[in-house]
Amino acid sequence: MNILPKDYTPQEQIIAECLTEFGLRYDPQYEIGPYTADFYIPEIDTVIEADGRHGHLQKRDRKRDTYLIEQGSVEHIIHIKEFTKGIIKEILWQELNKLEQIERTTKISGS
Repeated sequence: MNILPKDYTPQEQIIAECLTEFGLRYDPQYEIGPYTADFYIPEIDTVIEADGRHGHLQKRDRKRDTYLIEQGSVEHIIHIKEFTKGIIKEILWQELNKLEQIERTTKISGS
């Protein structure tokens, strides 16, 4: 079980609950170079960012996302803008399934 930072936002708390329900191991507030990812799922090299009520600064987010991908630290980044558990859970489920499909396709075409 992951111990969450005390200053988690309600949105981050919901994301953590969903990831736990999906049975995924994750690292909260994971430092990658000069950046801190809200959640990092090492098994699938994926970052999940809780974008908050007002959203993050788009230019800063693009810069961070580009850095993470270019460094090879992360293969996928999922941004969550929603705030209700049902919607967050559905979005995460869909996005994680897309990643699984991408992985399967890559393995098939690379064989």
